[in-house]
Amino acid sequence: MQKNKNIIPFTKPPMPNEFYESDEEELREETQIASGEDTPSSGYIPFSLDEKEALPRISDIEDCVKEVVVGQDQLVKSVATSLYNAYYMNIRCVNIIIGGSGTGKTLTMETFCKEMGLAYTIESATQYTQEGYVGESVNTMLSNLFKNAGKDFRKAENGILVIDEIGKKTTKGRGKGHDGRDISGEGVLDSLLPVLSGSPMNITVDKKTFQFETKNLKIFLMDACSGIQDIKEKRLGKKTIGFVEAKKDESEILSPEKSIYTKEDLLEYGFIPELVGRINKIYVTNPITTETLIRIQQESKDSVFRMYERGLRNLGIELKVYPDFFKEVAEATLDYGTGARELENTTNYVFEELMHAVYDSENRIYVAELREGITKDNSNFALY
Repeated sequence: MQKNKNIIPFTKPPMPNEFYESDEEELREETQIASGEDTPSSGYIPFSLDEKEALPRISDIEDCVKEVVVGQDQLVKSVATSLYNAYYMNIRCVNIIIGGSGTGKTLTMETFCKEMGLAYTIESATQYTQEGYVGESVNTMLSNLFKNAGKDFRKAENGILVIDEIGKKTTKGRGKGHDGRDISGEGVLDSLLPVLSGSPMNITVDKKTFQFETKNLKIFLMDACSGIQDIKEKRLGKKTIGFVEAKKDESEILSPEKSIYTKEDLLEYGFIPELVGRINKIYVTNPITTETLIRIQQESKDSVFRMYERGLRNLGIELKVYPDFFKEVAEATLDYGTGARELENTTNYVFEELMHAVYDSENRIYVAELREGITKDNSNFALY
């Protein structure tokens, strides 16, 4: 079997007052995960670090992700292409995903990692400070990735590092009137530069120091970057359309120029030039609309509505809804302004009283019917 040339062998120069190389090799041997372990049972060959031919067709991966992530087809396609480019072409993968709250940024990355059997960690930039100050340092991100990989160096060094809330480390992200020494903003962005560049980093495991190769890491930065749409619209010389307003108009999703940000936009937003220069691609999520939320309820493999429907069916109960039920739930969810993540809460509220009545009934129930107004009064149902 031919070894993947993209995997960088572990090398570490001797350093004073550190453990011997034998300790390092021993930990690697002890923590190495056997091939084929911890892979998804998704019906296709999982992502392999040893055999390029083991990669499934890119469309198969996309289809699996789109079973969970609804309404973000272009994002799914773009992320998949970037991951495959990194694998086959050894193209550095450092991307940023910009999108409003609840548009599926985190869900997209989590689903890709699980479907492809990749080790990953999702870190919030707000927890990190510049080295030497109170708070987590950037090296902790790599330590967390290593632990999530089962302390398997090969999987960790070829895994995915997702850094959320990255915009909070910019001047604009921290708000106006920020003065004084920057211990949690640009200092953190500076600390990230070696990782984004693929330089070796030191991590601490069980009080021992190891060199972690970052050349093959796939890195995704994420944030809503609230206000960056104003910068873009100013550049375009057009009236500002933010995430909240855009979700009211489906046509905004179809306009290519309104879905593209430039590196100049990132610089004006407050990202440091050194970081922006290392970003390969800027992705933008579609805003969440009524139609998107309807599709999520009906199509997503993780739909909470479908969970209740299946549960009732297992109890021998047929679930009926009135024609505009999904639209009512979608509109009630949009009112909270937090995107698709509020959909679960809305759906749970809708079914709460109904399920209590089902569990408490002394009679055989055959039909559960949800009626109009259920999102405002969850007693608007009938059992037969």
